[in-house]
Amino acid sequence: MRHEREPLELFTEGFRRYGDLVRFRMGPRPFYMVCHPDLIRRFLAENAVNYPRESGLPGPLLGNGLFESEGEYWRRQRRLIQPAFHRERLRGLVADMARSIQRMLDGWDARAGQPFDMAEEMGRLSIRLVGRAVYSGEPDDALCHALRRLAWLVNNPRHWLVQEVTRRLAINTARRQEFLAHLGRLDALAADVIARRRAGGPEDDAMSVLVAAKDRDTGEGMTDKELRDEFMNLFAAGHEATGTALTWAWYLLAEHPEVAERLASESAAVLGGRAPTAEDLPRLRYATQVFEETLRLYPPAWRVTRVAVGADKLGGHDVAPGTVVSAISYVVHRHPAFWESPETFDPDRFAPERAQGRHKFSYLPFGAGQHICVGNNLALLKGTLALAMAAQRFRAAVAPGWKVAIQPGIVLQPRGGLPMTVSPRS
Repeated sequence: MRHEREPLELFTEGFRRYGDLVRFRMGPRPFYMVCHPDLIRRFLAENAVNYPRESGLPGPLLGNGLFESEGEYWRRQRRLIQPAFHRERLRGLVADMARSIQRMLDGWDARAGQPFDMAEEMGRLSIRLVGRAVYSGEPDDALCHALRRLAWLVNNPRHWLVQEVTRRLAINTARRQEFLAHLGRLDALAADVIARRRAGGPEDDAMSVLVAAKDRDTGEGMTDKELRDEFMNLFAAGHEATGTALTWAWYLLAEHPEVAERLASESAAVLGGRAPTAEDLPRLRYATQVFEETLRLYPPAWRVTRVAVGADKLGGHDVAPGTVVSAISYVVHRHPAFWESPETFDPDRFAPERAQGRHKFSYLPFGAGQHICVGNNLALLKGTLALAMAAQRFRAAVAPGWKVAIQPGIVLQPRGGLPMTVSPRS
């Protein structure tokens, strides 16, 4: 198929017309879209060594951190970082996160009935929650603005392409100067956090774990440069997916008031108007299901792409070295052989009794295989807390006349934001 339309439309039609493996004409290299979970398992797990992430020059934002690195270096960094995101350790963050969410909701009382951009609001909330987890801080408005602008510059494909060209050619533009100014603010924060963790007692956060971590083979810890890159990966890049997913959750709840009412009823029954504790999490099951179903319909990381280094076969088709192979999560999550009524918003499909037996590679909101997102448990925690706390206090509606559309950049975000109004529950 030729690439002549919007990506999601192109990929969706390709699957409908040609099935589980589709070859597209995209640039000089072969490109395969893989839709069947068995084939996805093949290139992301069973033969993952043949399908590494494509390597390139380290960018100025993420450097050679966990989201960009590959091979033995990536494996070392993953081993050092993983303990910071164990599920039990994250439970200790619930109280601080609840306070941040509560402050946001208190501000909604004064804004009731007035349209505001829910994408911006959820983005800022996610930044503050990730800040708590990564360095025990709550970013101020200036830092939130810097991160939101960086996210916009990176997520907009046209501006990011210009940014990369001007960076590699050392050409200064207004956009590049803005990018570097915001990046400088983040670099200064990273340096300060690293210096304080090296000099003082540990905090209960991810950066303390990383500073203290030692390689099991060499006994060496991370250098300041390695710590800086991982800080950027976990904090600067780690907030965007959850903020985007929460934005889509509010849109879906507005479109499905019966789901919103059931979510509010669960929150009232479990919380009774108070903030949640870690002990409440297992009883907020429907809030988690709402977030999981949102991630199915609108996966922020909407594609998982690898490049074959050697010859292989997928579904009986030859894969030559250099072939780009991609699982488009937006399409896989709508595969009718694995999802009943796939276009329907149905959080109950993630109830434990219905989720049993689901193909492991039919649901890819955090990727799959060895590169599955290290922050998946943190994302689910943030989503559950934010939805449960907000639903017991507010209803939301899309601003009249606003047409919701999808912009598939680095993440799958609503084009132009999402103006909404909120109203307090009685």
